[in-house]
Amino acid sequence: MRVLGVETATDTASVALVDGSGLLAERTVRAPGRSLEWLAPAIWGLLQDMAWGPEVVEGVAVSVGPGSFTGLRVGIATAVGWARARDLPACGVPTLEALAAAVEAPTVGVVVDARRGEVAAALFQRRDGGLVRLVEELVAPPEEVANAFRAAGDAARGCVLVGDGLARWAGVFARSLPDSRLAEAVSWTPRAASVAWLGRQRLLEGRAQPLVHIQPWYGRTPAFRQVGPG
Repeated sequence: MRVLGVETATDTASVALVDGSGLLAERTVRAPGRSLEWLAPAIWGLLQDMAWGPEVVEGVAVSVGPGSFTGLRVGIATAVGWARARDLPACGVPTLEALAAAVEAPTVGVVVDARRGEVAAALFQRRDGGLVRLVEELVAPPEEVANAFRAAGDAARGCVLVGDGLARWAGVFARSLPDSRLAEAVSWTPRAASVAWLGRQRLLEGRAQPLVHIQPWYGRTPAFRQVGPG
């Protein structure tokens, strides 16, 4: 099953195609605020790179957050539109899970900057070829998240930490989890390849979602600054 993956949760957007053999092609760009203009041409360019038409795509997966308010909306709208136009099965993939899937370690703690002095986070453990949540997704101050990870006990020992929240808060987690280590910084950004791979697993398991149910999770209500007259 060939699956198109769409990842627009951060300033680095990407699209990818995978099948049972692994990654077929991927395009990535760091384009803050430009997902809308880049995304659709990137999908078509991906297919052209492989000399394929759109009919080869058999399913669609999209990152659903947490992440950028605008980026998530653009990515989901594009992915859902692609699936609807071609009557394809589709599903959403949590961004934190996509980050964890890209790290080869028994236990992975994902820590993403959620602004306002907080992080969006979850702790995953690999079991039977999949990821099991030891700590469910939460948005909280980094100290609270680090304590939640530590409360997982022996399962959290030696965990690998990943995510852009570590650029600011790595010291907090090092103090609470002295046996932990940081993943390479290149893996701190979610990739469409991981989104597509996890989505493919879901679709093969019959876990396609009604398109109207594929909705973004921001981690909190987006903050808007109201500008008055003048």
